[in-house]
Amino acid sequence: MIEGKSDKKLAGFVITYNRPHTLLDTIGKVFSQSFPPQKLWIIDNSENEDTYRLLRTVKDDRLVYLKVGYNAGPAGGAKIGLKAVADAGFEWIYWGDDNDPPRFDHAFERLIHLGELMPVKGLLGCVGHWFDVRKGIVKRTSDQSLNGKGHLEVNSIAGGMGFIVHSNVIHKGFTPDDRIFFGFEELEFCLRVAEAGFNIWVDKELFCAMRSKSNRMGMEVKLYKKKDKERLWREYYSLRNLLYIAKRHGYHKMRVRLALKWSVKICYGFKYGLAYGKSNAYFILCAFIDHLKGKMGKVNVK
Repeated sequence: MIEGKSDKKLAGFVITYNRPHTLLDTIGKVFSQSFPPQKLWIIDNSENEDTYRLLRTVKDDRLVYLKVGYNAGPAGGAKIGLKAVADAGFEWIYWGDDNDPPRFDHAFERLIHLGELMPVKGLLGCVGHWFDVRKGIVKRTSDQSLNGKGHLEVNSIAGGMGFIVHSNVIHKGFTPDDRIFFGFEELEFCLRVAEAGFNIWVDKELFCAMRSKSNRMGMEVKLYKKKDKERLWREYYSLRNLLYIAKRHGYHKMRVRLALKWSVKICYGFKYGLAYGKSNAYFILCAFIDHLKGKMGKVNVK
């Protein structure tokens, strides 16, 4: 158990969009934690009432339903959720997604224990890495660095990896940028929080266990991985938002490298056929154009 826990030690939120039955499964796994959140806000981005109707059948006073009224995206939903939980007076805030429950039932307990050791309480997670702000890439944490116990200091925590935020971060005015809408909202948030001097830690044993469970030990990073053609639209948000992050944070070398790298990716996409190459090029070019125009938020590029 958590020693000397306050009356409002841990609460959280889960962002959902048109996945009510998946959400119910995730809620069950969140509350099955050895140290479960005392309250769990459901941030409903759905444009229908299916989630609300299903949740009405769940008799659990720990649940708080919050209907956004429009699709605010993961970034907007996270901003709403973090502010709601922080304003309710809870110290630590779990940031969750409807299809990404905690992988281990003791994750929250371990992370909160770890957080109590932080000099400047900030962000916690099971998995994290260093983001290279010159190259615009995530530098994979080596398997060797996960040996032993304790923590690793990182500057980014992966989404859906037991992300927990200290309320002081929110009270100091740091929230996700809802203009990002989808893709790298956690990264941009983490970079601002790290630049402000807050600690960002991951638990080494949880990280190692996650990597082993996913069969990712000893994995080599590929220069390019072919995407599912039906999910190529995500490339638009990835590039557009990375360019936005580089501009907002003043990472000038990163912007140049992104432009060069993604231009090469346009050409490389045709290796997988004309249809794939054309679709890949379309989404990448749309991202470049919208970045130059300053266009953010949700964009219908599918």
